[in-house]
Amino acid sequence: MNIDKAHSDQTYWHCYHDPALLARVLAVVQTRHLPSTGVELHIDLYQQTDPAAPVLILNHGGGGYGGLFVGLALAFYEQGYTVIVPDQKGQGRSGGAMGDFTVAEAVQNIVDVAAWAMQEFAGPLYLCGGSIGGGLTYAAAAAMASQGKPPLAAVCLNLFDFGDPVTGLAFTRFAALAKIPGLARACRAMSGLLAKLAPHLRLPYRPLARFENMMDERDLALGFYAKWQADPLTLRTVTARYFASMLDTAFAIPLEANTDVPVLVINQKRDKMVQPQLTLDCYQRLSGRKAYVEIDWGHFSLLPEFNAELITQGKQWLDKISK
Repeated sequence: MNIDKAHSDQTYWHCYHDPALLARVLAVVQTRHLPSTGVELHIDLYQQTDPAAPVLILNHGGGGYGGLFVGLALAFYEQGYTVIVPDQKGQGRSGGAMGDFTVAEAVQNIVDVAAWAMQEFAGPLYLCGGSIGGGLTYAAAAAMASQGKPPLAAVCLNLFDFGDPVTGLAFTRFAALAKIPGLARACRAMSGLLAKLAPHLRLPYRPLARFENMMDERDLALGFYAKWQADPLTLRTVTARYFASMLDTAFAIPLEANTDVPVLVINQKRDKMVQPQLTLDCYQRLSGRKAYVEIDWGHFSLLPEFNAELITQGKQWLDKISK
């Protein structure tokens, strides 16, 4: 790969954002790299001058990366948080073959970033994530809690259980099939067998899911979907072992057994990519200190109004937990 193309790939994310926002981001964002799961993770860091400022790790969803979330990261930074946005293994600007990772590896990436953050910064630590990243956020918080080092709280925009095969199907165009008794478990068994026989077999990623429904009508004028389709850093294929892990990766602490991590679950009422009922079902199973909020948005948005609502809901919860 030549230098010009590498530079273009690394900065393609600039096209998603308003020039004024981009200028504010580039004035403060730093880059860090951290070894995890055999690769080097790329981290976007929005660091406060106060080492005791609260620290928020923001986790992207499947096929996403930190460059898509600079608006939300900057908004939290401007509220006084040190914000850490890692690209997970095999995604975005991190190491590893694109699309070749598992849910367990993504969880470990978050756990490793959290351990680094606790060494680097003195402030209280929070986890946040959306889409698949919402489920990964709880999974990482549960893993940390099982090791006696839970984050102070978590905010999950969407909550999914990767130990339940219904979740894996819910992200595909075949979500309705999960309602057929026994079919989701049969899919888990077949995908597990395929992952053992051909773990690196490539499966088409974009045709499997309803990515055309990623945003609601308010984002249509932004031309996001065409930009996302052309993005060299978003996934086009995933391996069989990734797909199998989506259906068969249990939490270190089941939702019903959570006692150590306060969790705010945010659900998007207009979501046409993944049914909101799935997040609600997982929230109702969740034990411990928790709260639930519905917002009038689709699965994802780049609009400042979307970020502002997430900031309002998230900050209220984190402030409440911190008292």
